[in-house]
Amino acid sequence: MVELLAGADAETFGRGTGVAWLAYDLSALGALVAFACIRHAKYSLRFRMIWLTMAAVSLGGVGIWLANSVALLGIRVHDTTMRYNVALGASALAIAVVGVLAGLLISGRTPQLPRLVVAGLTTGLSVGLSTYLTLDALTVQGSVDETLGLIGVSVLLSMALSTATLWAAQVVRPVWLRVVVSLLFGIGVGAVYYTAVAALEFSLDAGGRIPSGLPLFDLVFPMFVIGSMGLTIPITAVLIAPDRRDTAETPAPPADRRRALIS
Repeated sequence: MVELLAGADAETFGRGTGVAWLAYDLSALGALVAFACIRHAKYSLRFRMIWLTMAAVSLGGVGIWLANSVALLGIRVHDTTMRYNVALGASALAIAVVGVLAGLLISGRTPQLPRLVVAGLTTGLSVGLSTYLTLDALTVQGSVDETLGLIGVSVLLSMALSTATLWAAQVVRPVWLRVVVSLLFGIGVGAVYYTAVAALEFSLDAGGRIPSGLPLFDLVFPMFVIGSMGLTIPITAVLIAPDRRDTAETPAPPADRRRALIS
């Protein structure tokens, strides 16, 4: 039995800490872009669903799924061939994006505790399941088991992270505070991921058949390129979209209101 994070034959940072930092950067950047999209969605009725969808892809697709997948590149298990189950990985991506979108829709435009709790639980369970499936997609010559207790802790962390993130998306306004929250979000995603990684246990069979699937790098690298380029779409939309905050938050003068009523 080779136990990840404890066994000499398995390394979490087998390719150095640079991979972990890259994953962290993706989490923070995805969150920052998502917060900007959510801000625009708050003041846009016509394009609200489009803004929220871009936010869900940025937060769930890039900030969570892609960051976790990149972090997987750091795992090295010696004396075995590792492969990645594409179907499970795609399921993890879909669950992360849909879960974040559901949380954004449930939480609404303004902070309301009951809605926020339901949204946090919904998104948190989705993020936890996505993280679990991302790790479960790893296959080796042998088997991969999980310690359920640590998986449970990871899910609890994901629910707390999701609730805090949805709350911050509603109430945090200054750009510098959004940057700070995005950096904290990256730390939270790392905590969820590495707690789940600590639950992995590898039983190796050097003479076993080579598992099916793709080498992890062959999947993650093109997804990294696509995800990074894909972020340019919401970033561009944020930059060129009109800022409706002033008109939405500033009440009209009394004279203007009277003229509007007369007309």
